Amino acid sequence: MPTINLEFSEIIDNKVEKRDICFSSSLLKDPYSKESLFITKVDGESMQPVINDKALVVADLSQNEYIKDGIFLVYYEERMWIKKARDINEEEHFVSINPDYSHLVYKKEDVRVIAKVLLTFTNL
Repeated sequence: MPTINLEFSEIIDNKVEKRDICFSSSLLKDPYSKESLFITKVDGESMQPVINDKALVVADLSQNEYIKDGIFLVYYEERMWIKKARDINEEEHFVSINPDYSHLVYKKEDVRVIAKVLLTFTNL
């Protein structure tokens, strides 16, 4: 079975450490561009219970077009956020899933869509 190996960095004890993660390509259900895949670590609870705090997510830089109900990495006010695409009153928005963060709602025209999130890994 084909595998995908991605490298990512995380800060441990104020030092940047490089890590690798290897997983079966069959875990990716959506079409993807292998060359555009990257992995990042989530910092926050706004997408729980779908994506947990400190989870690793695999995203595809080649997919940056709004798709209703897709989950995306977006850039807003000099920060990266993971949000779900949702139509509200016939307008395109990016929202948090966790009701405790329902105030985090961004209009599509106010953000830069970076990548579509395709997969998440969580340590239990």
